[in-house]
Amino acid sequence: CLSGLPGVQKEGCDGIITQATFVLHRMPQHVRTVCLEFFGQVREAVPSIVEIKRYLDAHPDATLAGLEHLDARYLRAVGYATKARRAGSPCMVLIGDIVGEDESAVAAAASQVVRIANARSGEGFIAVSGEARRQFWLDRARTAAIARHTNAFKINEDVVIPLE
Repeated sequence: CLSGLPGVQKEGCDGIITQATFVLHRMPQHVRTVCLEFFGQVREAVPSIVEIKRYLDAHPDATLAGLEHLDARYLRAVGYATKARRAGSPCMVLIGDIVGEDESAVAAAASQVVRIANARSGEGFIAVSGEARRQFWLDRARTAAIARHTNAFKINEDVVIPLE
């Protein structure tokens, strides 16, 4: 049993951990948080996940430090208020952190990620300040509110999206 051991998860397989190494990385100096709202069909929006990942993999001066997906079910559960000036709710929202040591490279990458969303019926917003970034991530943190729609029972999901 791993109860009480911080930072270690056992997911998807049975086994015993016999050794663990914790590697600490310093957070890069510059961070931009993007919020991407997609209003078209889900099947048209989802490929943007792969396109964003491929773009950032090809530009090592800006790294994708995290990318979270919120589907329509989560958006309804948290009472998501769109940032776009469109009628209706988005079918999908992506929230991600783009980080790096070169401020201009991080800013350019964030702008390109927004353009990737624009090409798929999406709108993008970029947060720079710590408070604005925190506000973008707050919607993701509120997904626990889904419990109010399921009689206070919720299973936390941590899903891997197969990129290829």
